[in-house]
Amino acid sequence: MWKHSLKKQSLFILFNLCLCVTLFAQQGNSDSLSNLLRSSSDKEKIAILFSQALVLQYNNPSQAISYANQVNELATKLNDADALAKNFQLVGSIYFSSGAFNKSKENYTQALNYYAQTKNEKAKADINYAIASINYAQGNMLIAVEGYLIGLRYYEEVNDKVGMLSTLSNLGSIYAKQNNFTKSIEYNLRALKLYEESSDKFRTVVVFDNIGNIYLRQGNYKKAKEYFTKSLKVYTELNNNAGVSSTLNKLGNIESKLDEEEDAILFYKRSLQISEDLKMQVLTVSNLNYLGESYFNLRQYESAIACYKQAMNIAKGIGLKIELDVAYQGLADIYKITKETGKAQTFSALSSEMKDSLFNDSVVKKLADVTLSYESEKKQTQIELLSKEQSIRESELLRERQIRNIFTAALSILIIVFLVLVYFFIQNKRIAKNLVKQKNELELKNTSILEQTEKLNQLNTVKDRFFSIISHDLRNNLTTMKLYFDLISHPEYEESDNKEITKNISSSVENTIDLLENLLIWASAQIKGVPIHIQKLNIHSITQENINLLNSASSQKHIEINNEITEDVTAYGDMDMIRLVLRNLIANAIKFTSENGIIKIKSGIKNNVCQISIIDNGVGISKSSMERLFNQHLNPTTKGTGNEKGTGLGLILCKDFIERNNGKIWVESEEGKGSTFTFELPINT
Repeated sequence: MWKHSLKKQSLFILFNLCLCVTLFAQQGNSDSLSNLLRSSSDKEKIAILFSQALVLQYNNPSQAISYANQVNELATKLNDADALAKNFQLVGSIYFSSGAFNKSKENYTQALNYYAQTKNEKAKADINYAIASINYAQGNMLIAVEGYLIGLRYYEEVNDKVGMLSTLSNLGSIYAKQNNFTKSIEYNLRALKLYEESSDKFRTVVVFDNIGNIYLRQGNYKKAKEYFTKSLKVYTELNNNAGVSSTLNKLGNIESKLDEEEDAILFYKRSLQISEDLKMQVLTVSNLNYLGESYFNLRQYESAIACYKQAMNIAKGIGLKIELDVAYQGLADIYKITKETGKAQTFSALSSEMKDSLFNDSVVKKLADVTLSYESEKKQTQIELLSKEQSIRESELLRERQIRNIFTAALSILIIVFLVLVYFFIQNKRIAKNLVKQKNELELKNTSILEQTEKLNQLNTVKDRFFSIISHDLRNNLTTMKLYFDLISHPEYEESDNKEITKNISSSVENTIDLLENLLIWASAQIKGVPIHIQKLNIHSITQENINLLNSASSQKHIEINNEITEDVTAYGDMDMIRLVLRNLIANAIKFTSENGIIKIKSGIKNNVCQISIIDNGVGISKSSMERLFNQHLNPTTKGTGNEKGTGLGLILCKDFIERNNGKIWVESEEGKGSTFTFELPINT
C-alpha cells in the first residue's frame, strides 16, 4: 500500500517537472547566429542568445547554460532587471530538469529578486510553484506547502487558471499523503470546479496533462490514457522532448496498473532513453523505479534489482528522498521473495527510516514545542517586567501626589499658551494657503499668456510668410500673365509668335495654380493642423497616378518618366499627404530637367522602411542650396530649365508631411548631373 502511494507521489513530481519546464518553453531561431551577434546591439544580443537558450534547454542543456551565462553578462552590463529575471528563471528550470536542485533554487531565488523590481506577479507565481515542487521532491513537505500557497495567491491575483488548477491539485495530493483527507478533498474539489468552469480556455498541452492526472487519481485509467496520448502527440509536434519523456512515463504507469507489464516496460524504456539523453535525473530515477516494479511483477528479479540499485544511487546523489524510498522498498520486497532475509531486513529498515523522515509529525511537533516554549518564556519575562514596573510605580505615586498641585497650575498656564499658539498657527496656515492659491492662479495665468504669445508668434510668422508669397510670387505671376495678354492685344503683335507666347502663359498659369494649392495647404497646416489618416498604401499606384496627372508638363518638355516601382510595394501613411509629396517631387524633377531628359522613380526596403526615390538627370543643386532646401525661413526659389518659377513651399510641405507620417526626406545632388530626392515610410503600423 505504501509503495503504491509513493508511486503516486513520484508521478506527481514528474508532472510538476514537466509543467515547470513547459511554463518557460518557447521557440527560437538559430540560423546565422554568429552573423546576427556581430551586427547586433547588446539589447538585440540578449534577445538572440536568450531565444537560443530556450530552444536548447531540452536537447542540449549545457549549451543552453552557456548562452544563458552570456545573457547574464550583457543584461548585468545594461542593468536590465527584466532580462536578468527571465534568464535566472530559465537557468533554474534547466537545473531543475537535470536534478541539480540546489543550483535550481539559487537561480529561482535570484529571479524572484529581480522580478520584485519588475512587479511580474505571474512570473513570481511560476517560480514559487517550481521551488515548492523542488522542496516536495526533496521531502520538505511543510516548505513545499508554504511555497504552493504563496504561488496560489499570486495565481489568484492575476487570474491564471492554469497555475491555479495545477497548484490546487498538488496541494490536494500533499495533504492526502499526510492523511489530512479533509484538506485534500477541499483542494481537489476547488481544482475540479475550476477545470469544469474553464477547461476550454487552457493551453492545449496543459489541459491534456491536467485532465489525464485527474483521471489517473480517480483510477479511470482508460480516460487517463486517452488524454495522455493526446498530450504525447502535442509534445511531439512541439519537439518538447522533456514533455514526451514525462508523458511516456505516465503511459507506462497506466499500462502497469492495467497489468500490461510488458507494454509498460516499453514505455518506461523509451522515456528512460530520452531522460538520460537530456540528463533529467529526476525523470531518470522515476523510470528506473517503475522499470524495477514491472520487472518485479514479471518475476524478473535480477533486472528489477539492477534498476532499483541504479535508481537508488542517483537518488542518493541528488537528494531525491521519495524516489530513494521507492528503491529501498522495492529491493526489500525482492529480497524477501528470494529469501535473502538479511538484505530484505536492511532495505526494509532503510525504507522505514526514510518514511519517518518524510511524513511523520515530529518536526512539526518540535517546531510547535519550541514556539510554545519561546512564547511562554516571553510571557514570563513580560510578567516580571510588569511586576517591577508596578513596584516602581507605587513608590512614585506618593511623590506624584505631592507635586501634582504644582503641575496643575503650570499645566493651566501651558494650556492657555498652547491655545493662543494654535490660534496663530491656524491663522498663519490659512494665510499661507491663500498665498499658495494666489501663486498657483498667477502661474496658470502666466502659462496661458505664454501659450497665447507662442501661438500669436506662430500666426505672425505664418502671416508674414503668407503675405510675402502673395506680394512677391503670386503678384509676379499675375504681372507676367498681364504683360503676355497686353502683348497679344497690341496692334503690332504677330501671330507667328503665338505658340511660344501661349506656352509661356500656360506655364505661368500652371505655376500660379501650384503656388495657390501649396500655399493654402501650407497655411492650413500651420494654423489649424492637418488630420492624419494612416492606412496601407500601394506606392506603385499612387506614383502612377501622379505621373498621369503631370503628363502634360512632362510632354511639353519631351521628358520620359519611368515608374520602376513594382506593384507589390506597400507602406503606411496618409493617402492625401503622400500624393502631395509625390506630386511636388515629380513636378520639381520635371521643372529642373532639360528637354528630352529622363526621370526615374524607384523603391527599396531597408531597415523595415520603404524608401522611394525620384531621380532626374537635370541641372542638379549646389551644396549651399541643398543646406537650405527644407528650411522654412531660408528655402530658396529657383527657375526651372524651362524658366518655370517656384515658391520654395513645395519642399517645406514635403518635409512636414513626411515627418508627420513617421518618415524622413533628404536630397543627394551634384551640379550638372541631376538630383535624387528620397523619402522613407514605415512598412508596418
